[in-house]
Amino acid sequence: MKICLDAGHGKFQNRSPALPEYYEGNRMFLLQNFLKQALEHYGIEVVCTRGQVEEDPSLYSRGMAAKGCDLFLSLHSNAVGSTANDTVDRVCVIHPVDGRGKALSQTLAEVITDVMGTSQQPKVYVRWNSSHNADYYGVIRYSGQAGVTGLILEHSFHTHSRSAHWLMDDNNLRALAGAEAACIAEYYGLEAPEMRYELLKDVTSPFYRPTLEKLLTQDILRGKGGTGEDTVIDLGEDALRILALLDRAGLFDPKKN
Repeated sequence: MKICLDAGHGKFQNRSPALPEYYEGNRMFLLQNFLKQALEHYGIEVVCTRGQVEEDPSLYSRGMAAKGCDLFLSLHSNAVGSTANDTVDRVCVIHPVDGRGKALSQTLAEVITDVMGTSQQPKVYVRWNSSHNADYYGVIRYSGQAGVTGLILEHSFHTHSRSAHWLMDDNNLRALAGAEAACIAEYYGLEAPEMRYELLKDVTSPFYRPTLEKLLTQDILRGKGGTGEDTVIDLGEDALRILALLDRAGLFDPKKN
């Protein structure tokens, strides 16, 4: 499988009014790189529209870069107005007006919402042009001309202070990339060799990390050496998944045992 990733905008573009350090063009470029690595873990070939953070290709060039791919994903954070706005905090995914990619869009929207912990439910939709005969968004229109289904992933709103701060954390972007890649791989029926985590600091997934911290604190799980973030855990992903499921079932809750 081959996927084209498109980090929206360019360097220092679309600054957050809620967090001056946040620039959509910079953070989405970093997310693009994390997502590329995560997808490649499943054997997916990945091409990117921006090889350097300074690059800002035209919408046509971005869409046409998807030629020969199976999927085009344009990565963004949204905005409402030009000032900070803490009332709008939702993930949005836009798919082509012909309905292609709708099911994957819904699944991705739910996964991103879960990882980011946004305050509102996700929105999956299409947007027609003014003549109501084609897609409004250029990257979806041009990737379609290249024969590829294109989706726009809006990772909530950078005008929202909490979400802007969340997106400024590199570990959060890594967790987001991992969850998106896993979602895509599951959708297309792809499998990857089992990941192994040697140190506690290697586990950044919000699905596994809280369980590990709980088990280490309760002395249920003891490392093989090291301390703090350098605690040697040496666990595979299957083991982490089982521990997380048992934790959610209440097995490690002292009040239930």
